[in-house]
Amino acid sequence: MILNFGLALLFSTNLFAQVKQLEMPTFFKTLVNPQCSHCIDESKRRAGELRGDDRVLAWIRGRYDGGAVPFRFFLVPYRVISDTYGVWVYDADAGFVRGYEPSLDFSFHGWRNGVMVIKHKDGTLFSALSGLAFDGPRKGTTLVPLPVIETDWGYWLKAYPKTVAYEMLEKYVPQELPTTANSASASTRRPTDRRLNPDEPVIGIAVGNKAKVYPTALLSTKRVIRDKIGDQDVVVFWFAPTKTAAIYAPRLENGRVPERLTLEANPQSPTAPFTDRETFSHWTVEGRAVAGPLQGKTLIWLPGVQCKWFAWAAEYPATEIYSPSEKRAGTDETFNATERKF
Repeated sequence: MILNFGLALLFSTNLFAQVKQLEMPTFFKTLVNPQCSHCIDESKRRAGELRGDDRVLAWIRGRYDGGAVPFRFFLVPYRVISDTYGVWVYDADAGFVRGYEPSLDFSFHGWRNGVMVIKHKDGTLFSALSGLAFDGPRKGTTLVPLPVIETDWGYWLKAYPKTVAYEMLEKYVPQELPTTANSASASTRRPTDRRLNPDEPVIGIAVGNKAKVYPTALLSTKRVIRDKIGDQDVVVFWFAPTKTAAIYAPRLENGRVPERLTLEANPQSPTAPFTDRETFSHWTVEGRAVAGPLQGKTLIWLPGVQCKWFAWAAEYPATEIYSPSEKRAGTDETFNATERKF
């Protein structure tokens, strides 16, 4: 099955209106191809400095079943990591992390409409949030996203101790996460879309010519939302212990049986609090079955992004906002998922 993750031109038309851009390529130094290690080893190397609640960018598929990059040691001082595992980006002001296909050729460039910009060595400029090229030789193309989530170091280390980490040499001095907005970034923000508070946390997804957000405050009360965006069935997870949201297609990677899964919250398992009605297998927020008949299987990841509302609305001004107020055929029977149109 081929899923359409492309960005539609209907968004790009509005996206390029009222552009406010600031180029500051030397503001953050880019980290290129750092030495690799494993989480269990690095937890011992920096045992006195790594904290259980350290936020990490975790990639949840690929070689070694993924890996984790601690914010304080890598992503706060280096907002772009250009590596053979992936291009990892962190926009502290817009509140998101993303991963794109591996490359050693990207660097931090500045901000555009309140969203971080990254630059390829060929001169192409990309939105770090959408991956869309808005200027340069590859204008109009989109970077290939990698499956990533934002989670906690302590949780990840316990669940996936043998996954990849960067070697935490002494030169990587931890820096605390920013608590105030960077004035340079804030200066490029466009007028706020008033449907939500500008800094309200959401998880958004773009599928084909549609985009939609799920406010995490609502998601945290539901824990699971089943919905439909265009022709694409989606299931949105919320994992309270690490404040992590993720979006999947309710189908198996590399598998056809069962053809579709009905996923719901099940708090009986604190680390795998989602189950499917078809087999009663237990699933984690990483979309992995860890118990039951489907143990070892994974769900199809969809490119959802946790971020702040102002950033998502700047990239996708025609976005829809999830609301549970109406029932519509083909969506969640329990939570009555729908779309609120504006």
